[in-house]
Amino acid sequence: MKILHINCSDSGSTGKIISDISRYVYSKGGASVLCAPKITDNNNEQILKKYAVCLHHEQGVYGRFSYISGIPYGFAPISTHKILNVIKLEKPDIVHLHSINVNMVNVYKLLNFLKKQNIRTVVTNHAEFLYTGNCAYSEECENWKKGCGNCPMLKKATGSNFFDKTKASFKKMEKAFKGFKDLRIVSVSPWSNDRAKLSPIMDNYKHYIIENGINTNVFNAEDYSCFDNKKREKIILYVTSYFTNSPLSVKGGEYFIELARRFEKDNIKFVVAAGTSNINIALPDNILLLGNISNQSELATWYKKADLTVLTSKRETFGMAVAESLCCGTPVVGFKCGGSESIAVKDFTEFVEFGDIDALENTIRSEWLDFKENNNITEISLIARKKYDSDIMAEKYYKLYTESE
Repeated sequence: MKILHINCSDSGSTGKIISDISRYVYSKGGASVLCAPKITDNNNEQILKKYAVCLHHEQGVYGRFSYISGIPYGFAPISTHKILNVIKLEKPDIVHLHSINVNMVNVYKLLNFLKKQNIRTVVTNHAEFLYTGNCAYSEECENWKKGCGNCPMLKKATGSNFFDKTKASFKKMEKAFKGFKDLRIVSVSPWSNDRAKLSPIMDNYKHYIIENGINTNVFNAEDYSCFDNKKREKIILYVTSYFTNSPLSVKGGEYFIELARRFEKDNIKFVVAAGTSNINIALPDNILLLGNISNQSELATWYKKADLTVLTSKRETFGMAVAESLCCGTPVVGFKCGGSESIAVKDFTEFVEFGDIDALENTIRSEWLDFKENNNITEISLIARKKYDSDIMAEKYYKLYTESE
């Protein structure tokens, strides 16, 4: 059996998920291939063969055309041609689509090709764009349930300021998805599964929930005893792909900054691990920016050091920081954002209404700052690791791959 994955990256959260799935498939005698815009690591080619499909700046050029046209997923001619050629060359049994919303492929053309060639296809909704037809995160808007149009968040949804073509792009996505003989839809949380089934784009197919998995050999509570939490300042950790104070960001960085300001007189350090940052204001002195942490063991160490992990996103389909933190024995407090509260271990997490910074501050002060000192960290980690282990996730995908129609 050969699986061909298409994704926005060979690294990061979705890149790691694909690697974990590929290792499991390899252990069962199968093969895996990945098409991504660029390749950052070509090790273990025997387990996961990789193809780079975009030239330098190619996605940026395609993005500009998409912004002008108002159709976000219908361009990328050169990279789409490369991807289709890889599929023809590799002849996979299954094509697995992940995050393909980064101007790397003409989604409509790809779906029509897979449908015409009668290739079994699996789609994982890491974001919402495939069932909304436009936006990666629909936030409060529910126009996608009836076909879009008159978009209240046009710039954020499509990148375009010129024309509202959200109804047309929804119809294109709906048409591209219709008529598959064998298509399986995977959501990474109960919340996103419920939403995907409501979309006219995906309502006629089988739906599955497979929660994201992490490497619990790295993210665990082992060696926790070396961190003496009682003899130092408290640490509140914030892990995000993008840290900005812009109110337009779905990650809610401005709320984390405000939260830190409210604790400036306390002996607490607010630590940020961010893939990229764009801050144009002076930050409180109690915020420490770590930058991007690509080493997973180093990131796990910070989770273990932390007394609490905070999540301020407006929308998440899953929330990897929740799983990683809990596996390291550290509780999580944050805003309700959809997916995260639906996959969290309830006894070790709490979520308040999005944007209610007063409630967030109060619950941290009253219930969670001393939680690790008063509870069994190993027990928290054990429960979380049984839930989020990447082998469990990979096994579920393998069963899905081998399941008959």
